[in-house]
Amino acid sequence: MQRFITLFLVLASVCVFQVSRVQAAASEVSATEQLSQLLTQMQSLDADFQQRILDAKGSRLQEVSGHLSLARPGKFYWSTETPFPQTVVSDGETLWLYDPDLEQVTVQQVTQAQNQTPAMLLSGDITSIEERFSIRLTRDSAQFKEFLLIPTGQESLFEELRLSFSQGQLASLLLADSLGQRTSIELFATRFNPELPDDRFTFAIPDGIDVIMH
Repeated sequence: MQRFITLFLVLASVCVFQVSRVQAAASEVSATEQLSQLLTQMQSLDADFQQRILDAKGSRLQEVSGHLSLARPGKFYWSTETPFPQTVVSDGETLWLYDPDLEQVTVQQVTQAQNQTPAMLLSGDITSIEERFSIRLTRDSAQFKEFLLIPTGQESLFEELRLSFSQGQLASLLLADSLGQRTSIELFATRFNPELPDDRFTFAIPDGIDVIMH
């Protein structure tokens, strides 16, 4: 169950804590407004991705590819291919985590798994991002913007998250944890604001699969 889900759990460590909003400097307020505008424009997204995890020395620990779909509010689909197949789906109320190698699916309510994935972070409430992170604009040009998000919660293992936008569209995410491990997600063949079928965000449990309810 470790596999690429490591990124999900690190994100959960900061998002599930109740943290207070920090007053930002003028430049940070501007960055927050810009990020909020970019994310608000993204009502849905469909893309292939490649995820790489590096240790503190830069050695590659893991690399997987897959497909990602998002739709507001709170709907997402995240599926990785071999060598680590796994699928995470949410319709905004229920979350399914399917591991075919273990022949099991874990089912829980979104209220119990709030903000556990990058997909939930991006498809959820924009205000919650503003409340949980200090936001800075670290790169800014006509074609490219990079935002640095630092969690305001003291308990978090999550050190920072970088969101990169190319021509106003989300292009990549880079996450660093307290141990120096870095996880990058690059998006490819991306479609912004497509019409996505409702059944993309539901999961039909296969026959013979163990079901774990939380």
